[in-house]
Amino acid sequence: MMQQSDDDNNGHDLEFTTCVDSSVPQNVPAPPPPSCHPTNGVLSNMIQSPATTAAPSLQQPSSYTPSAISFLNKSSHPIACSFHILFKGLGFLIYMMGSKFMEDIMVTVICILLLAADFWVVKNITGRLLVGLRWWNKVDPVTGMTNWMFESAASNSQNSNARNNSFDSRFFWSVLYLTPVLWSLCFLSAMFWFEFQCFVTLSCALVLSVSNVYGYYKCSADQREKLKQWMDSGAELGVRAMVRNGALGWILGRFGGGGDGGGRMQPVPQQDIMPGTFA
Repeated sequence: MMQQSDDDNNGHDLEFTTCVDSSVPQNVPAPPPPSCHPTNGVLSNMIQSPATTAAPSLQQPSSYTPSAISFLNKSSHPIACSFHILFKGLGFLIYMMGSKFMEDIMVTVICILLLAADFWVVKNITGRLLVGLRWWNKVDPVTGMTNWMFESAASNSQNSNARNNSFDSRFFWSVLYLTPVLWSLCFLSAMFWFEFQCFVTLSCALVLSVSNVYGYYKCSADQREKLKQWMDSGAELGVRAMVRNGALGWILGRFGGGGDGGGRMQPVPQQDIMPGTFA
C-alpha cells in the first residue's frame, strides 16, 4: 500500500510504507508431488538409499588353462608336439567319420593326403626337434644306388639337453608306436567286415607309419637297446609263467622226454586219474 505524505507538496521525495497481512499463513511447506508410477519396496529402497547399495564386485580374470595346453607346457617344443599328432588325428577322424558326409573316393583321397603330410612332418621336423634324430636317403650320382642315412644328434652337444627333454622323447615314441597299432586294428576290422574299399587307405597308412617307425628305430641306438631289453624280459617272464603253470614240463615230456611224459614237473597220483587201470 502506498501513501503520499504532506511533504510532497514541499518538493520532498516520495515515501513508501509496507504492511504484512497476518491473516495469510507464511512459510508453508509445499506438499510432495504425487507419484505417477508406484514403485515396489525394493526399488524404493534402492532409490532412497543409493549409498547403502554395494557396488558389484569386479570378476577377477580366470586362471583356468585348458588341459591340452597345460599338458604341452611340459614340452620344449609344444608346436612340434601339436603337429606330431595333428595330421594323424585328422586322417583317423576322416577315415572313421568321413563316409557319413562324403563319398568313399573322397575319403580315400583326403586320408592319403593327410597321411602323406604326416609322414613328411614326422620324418623331417618332429623327429629332429623332439628326439634329435633324422633319416634320409642319398642317391650316388656315379653308381645310381640309393644309400639310406640314419643320423642322431651327438649326446655331448651343447644344445642337446636344452633341445630334447624326457617329455618330448616319451611323447614322440609313444605316438610313433601307437599309430601303426591303431591302423593295424582298423585293417583287421576291415578284413573281418569285408570292407575292401578301405584297403587302399589302410595300406597307405600302414606303409607310411611303419616306415617312420623303422627309420627312427634304426637311428636310435637307445631304442634298439630298449627293444632288446623288452624282448629279453618278455621271454624271461614267459618262461617263468610256463614253469609256474607246468606247461614247460609238459612240452619237454611230450617232445623230449619220451612218450610216457617222463618230463613232468609234478606227476599226478594214479588214483586221481583212473583207479586200478595202471600197474
